[in-house]
Amino acid sequence: MTIWVVNYCPYVEANPSGTDREVPCFRVYPEDDPERWIIETNPSLPHEVQEETAFLVAGFLSDILGI
Repeated sequence: MTIWVVNYCPYVEANPSGTDREVPCFRVYPEDDPERWIIETNPSLPHEVQEETAFLVAGFLSDILGI
């Protein structure tokens, strides 16, 4: 059975005024192959919604599908 990992991987958005802004983003991938991520959350959604979605997907893959 695959172990699915949720990783926080924010983007940095450059601002012309010189203040960079961190844009939240999460990825879900198999533990043994981090380059093969299967989802990336929508960075325009609130941080909490993205995090909940990523953990729900990881749980679904592990518990429901058993993959």
